[in-house]
Amino acid sequence: MKAMKLQTLMLGLFAFFFGTIAHGQQANIAQPISATEAMEVLKNGTLVVRLSTNIRKIEALEMMVANTTREKDRQRFEKMLAETQEDTRNHNLWLMEAFQKNYTFSKLLFMPDTAATLLKTGVKKGIFYGSDLQIDPAAALEGGFLVAFNGNSTSDQKTNNEGINVLDHNMQPLREPFPFFVGRTSIRRMFEETFNKTTELDHYNRLVAKFQQRLVEFGG
Repeated sequence: MKAMKLQTLMLGLFAFFFGTIAHGQQANIAQPISATEAMEVLKNGTLVVRLSTNIRKIEALEMMVANTTREKDRQRFEKMLAETQEDTRNHNLWLMEAFQKNYTFSKLLFMPDTAATLLKTGVKKGIFYGSDLQIDPAAALEGGFLVAFNGNSTSDQKTNNEGINVLDHNMQPLREPFPFFVGRTSIRRMFEETFNKTTELDHYNRLVAKFQQRLVEFGG
């Protein structure tokens, strides 16, 4: 009986101890800034567009190429690697072009997604792309910033949509009514590509133009 009571006490202390740690960790997670604060940051600062490097997929394919002894398989992996690299580069160039053409709400910078942690920790130079998707040593961030990226929505209510997501300086999704997600439905996009013969660049142009308009409507 004493052993059971001791075991129960120990389990209780264990649960309390780790519960306290978990609560402390949750308390340390930065909360996203308000919609009003986010708009002021953007009006006076910079939108940093995070471009996908597909680094995990590319590294995995590179490893397959290096470790495969069967020539036929190696050639197949080399083809997949080249296609992934080309597709990633093209989409980044198209998205960059769409922002440069359709976005005027604030200053604009582009960075690889691999630099997000550096940006979050305060690095403001040496992590931004030039027009050729190479790091431009002269490109520097001044003032506050928000981060935008193209991908699936961070909102639980819009998980099937792809579009522009906006994060604060702590990489936390912003809150309504700030237009933290602006997307175009997959059905509409598929319809346009099938019947109107639109391209990926057309899609990005329309997406960024829609994002720009939402910012103007919200922030004036």
